[in-house]
Amino acid sequence: MNEFTYKNGVYHVENVAVPEVAAQAGTPSYIYSRASITSQFERLKDAMAKALPADRQPLLCYACKANTHGAILKILKDLGAGLEIVSEGELVRGLKAGFEGHHIVSTSFGKTPREIEACLKADILQLNIEAAEELPVVNDVAGKLGKVCDVVFRLNPNVVGGGHAKISTGKKRDKFGTGAERIIDLYRQAEEMEHINPVGLSVHIGSQVSNVAAFKPSFEILAGMVQTLRGQGFKVERLDIGGGFPIQYNNEDLLDLDAYAKWVGDIVVPLDTEIQMEPGRYLIGNAGILLSEVIYEKQAGDKSFLVVDAAMNDLIRPTLYEAYHGIVPILDQGRPTKTYDVVGPICESGDFFAQGREIAQSNAGELIALQSAGAYGFCMTSNYNSRPMSAEILVDGDRFEIIRPRQSIEDFISNEKIPNWL
Repeated sequence: MNEFTYKNGVYHVENVAVPEVAAQAGTPSYIYSRASITSQFERLKDAMAKALPADRQPLLCYACKANTHGAILKILKDLGAGLEIVSEGELVRGLKAGFEGHHIVSTSFGKTPREIEACLKADILQLNIEAAEELPVVNDVAGKLGKVCDVVFRLNPNVVGGGHAKISTGKKRDKFGTGAERIIDLYRQAEEMEHINPVGLSVHIGSQVSNVAAFKPSFEILAGMVQTLRGQGFKVERLDIGGGFPIQYNNEDLLDLDAYAKWVGDIVVPLDTEIQMEPGRYLIGNAGILLSEVIYEKQAGDKSFLVVDAAMNDLIRPTLYEAYHGIVPILDQGRPTKTYDVVGPICESGDFFAQGREIAQSNAGELIALQSAGAYGFCMTSNYNSRPMSAEILVDGDRFEIIRPRQSIEDFISNEKIPNWL
């Protein structure tokens, strides 16, 4: 997070002093660094370029569920990324940001006819099929549109992955994908359908996977499935090998990208297919902070609560995933530390950002930053307790812009209708 640092005792995002942002945008607010997003994308792209042949470079499809703001999408589109979507809404966002259909992959679970129709009308690259039950629906919708839909089947390799049980997706009991024993049947069914063209397989074992060795067995199972399918006369032209690369929240080990790229080169490249990848959190997670203001400190016996104006509706990860986010003061004055529960104003005991954490002592009216909040932050916000959603700001060098104004209370109650018979 070199783009987030102190300069003369003031926390900066790139070359912008955070208090300047607060003065214009208020709190709570999300602040993103364009330079951080760019450097992460280039780091991954370079690792692949060094290890893989020029004609086997993967299409790096940004998993936009991590952060769906149009400005973020445009940054990545301009860098050469593709897009991985999981809903019709994300499709619309991607098209609006300038992504072309043939650079978009849909991996959504529980696809509806409307969503499938929207994807086919946009001529996206492919649908990743999660379940046998999706096939007849896709075939029917494609037939009504007079189209043939390219599909790949998500293989569930029964491999443990992910830094938390709620973000592990590769085990047999997870809802995602299909076991190897059924893939051949799905391929055969698809071959018999007039409006479906089976072209490959996908695999994704989870998120925050820091142990590079965890990818090897899933790649080997994938490779074995490719050979089995080809041995029965089926074509396999594309492989979507997922994502799941970790970021640092609390000094975690990062993935050895060179070692990962070597596994791809050794196991996937010899299969002679197009390759797709789905980085999400990796590209954006460390590129954002949530800015908040201290309301007051409450003392309850021997426990100190630091009450801030951000809350679990702004950033739900700590209570949903037991997630860690670093918390730092915006003005670093060599202040002493103190052990706090850092909490928001929502009427829930689960409304916390840290519990029993030793951080810099802060006073009412001072600003703090919750770090590594670029992914699964604003995109998971809500209006719980009828709280307005926070503002979003993008920094580029020494300039910044409010890319989403703070929501007003009127914004989210104006579309409510009270029946005239009440």
